[in-house]
Amino acid sequence: MLREQKPMAEPVEPSSAVWPAVEISPRAAKKIASGVLWVYSNEVESRDEQPATAYLCRFTRNGRAVAAGYFNKHSLIAGRVLTFGDAPDLDRLVTRRLREAFARRATGVAGDAARLVFSEADLLPGLVLDFYPPDAVLQSGTAGMDLLLPVLEGCVPHLIEEVFGHKLQGLVVRCDAGVRRLEVVDMFSRVCFGDRERLALATVAEHGVRVVADLVGGQKTGFFLDQRDNRLFLGSRVRQMPGARVLDLFCYSGGWGLRALREGAGHVTFVDQNREALHLLEKGLAANAVPPEAAEPVRADVFEFLARDQALYDVVVADPPAFVKSRKNLAQAIKAYQKLNRLAWRRVRPGGLLITCSCSHHLAEGDFLNLLAAAVAREEGLAQIVHRGGQAADHPVLLSMPETAYLKCVGLLKMKPE
Repeated sequence: MLREQKPMAEPVEPSSAVWPAVEISPRAAKKIASGVLWVYSNEVESRDEQPATAYLCRFTRNGRAVAAGYFNKHSLIAGRVLTFGDAPDLDRLVTRRLREAFARRATGVAGDAARLVFSEADLLPGLVLDFYPPDAVLQSGTAGMDLLLPVLEGCVPHLIEEVFGHKLQGLVVRCDAGVRRLEVVDMFSRVCFGDRERLALATVAEHGVRVVADLVGGQKTGFFLDQRDNRLFLGSRVRQMPGARVLDLFCYSGGWGLRALREGAGHVTFVDQNREALHLLEKGLAANAVPPEAAEPVRADVFEFLARDQALYDVVVADPPAFVKSRKNLAQAIKAYQKLNRLAWRRVRPGGLLITCSCSHHLAEGDFLNLLAAAVAREEGLAQIVHRGGQAADHPVLLSMPETAYLKCVGLLKMKPE
C-alpha cells in the first residue's frame, strides 16, 4: 500500500550558492556537451560526500563546471542534468523551464487534458506534469526530482492559471511509479489540495470523449494521454465502418473503446483483468451515455480471453502494459508480444483492422515491426500497414536522447487473400 508521507531525500535550500561537486569522466562530459542529460555511476570519478541519498550538485571535469543537476548515490543513472554550466538560481530555473514547456503547448490546450511537462524532453529530468482541467498531477520518478517538489508545488498552480487561464481546483503529487525502485527511494503520494473523492473519479476530456480517471491512485497519472493521436486514428477508421464490432484489449478505463463508440461503432467488448479499471470504465460508459447493449466489459486475463474467444471483430485494439522492463528480458518479452499479436490477429475479420502497440522503450520500432511480421506470417496471413504512430505531440522527443521516444502504434489491415 502506498503511504502519504514526505520524501526521504533531504531538500536542499534552493537559494544555496554552493552545490557539491561530482567529478565526471571525459566521456560523460562529452556526452553532456552533445545534449545527453544522464551520468551513469561508472562515469563518476569522484564527488563531494554528502549525507543525503540524493542532492543537488555541479558536474565538473578537471574542476570546471560542465553542468548542474542532481545526484543519487544508489542509482545506476547517478546524475541527471538540469542545466548546462554552473549551478543556477533553482527557483528561477524551474519557473523558466515550466513556462517554456507550457508555452510550447499553449495552442494545443483548449479545455482538453494535456501533458505539460515530459521529463528529459522538457529539460526537467524525472518530472511529469499532466493537466486534467481543472486539476493537475505532478509525478516525480527520481529521488533528485523529489528535492524540487516544494518549488514545483509553489509555482505550478499560478503558472497554469497565467498561461492557460485555468484556476486549479486540485493538485496531486504522485511519487509511486515502479521506476522509483531503481532509485532506491520510497513510494509516496499526496493530495496537495482539492477534494480527494472527486480527484479519484475525475472526468478527462479528449476531443468529445469523457473518460473517468483516478488521479490519486490510478495507473500512471490517471490516464494514458500519450495515445491521443492514435485513438483519433482509430476514430477515423471506425467512421468508415458504421456499426463496427470492436475489441478493446487491456482496456483500462476505456479510452480506445469509448472513442470507437463515439465515432459510430455498434458494439465494443472491453477486456481487462483489473477490477478498479473496469469500475472506471463503467463510470465512463455512463458519462458518455452509452446504451448497455453497445458495450460489454469483461474481467479476464487477456491471453486467456483470446484463447477461448471465437468471435470476429472489425477492429481489435491491443494496447498492453510494457512487457520489456529491462534489456535482459527483451527476448522473453518479444515472445509475449508475438503470442499476443498472433491471438489478436485471429480475432480480426478479413478486411478488418488490428491496432497494436508497445510502450516498451527497450523495444525498437524495427524490432516491433519484425515481431509483428513474424506473428502474421505464423498465422499465414497478409497485412498492410495503414498506420504508424507514436506518442502524442505533447510528449516530445529530445533528439539527443532516443530514450524519450518509447511508444509504437501500428495499424494492420487484414488483407483478403483471394
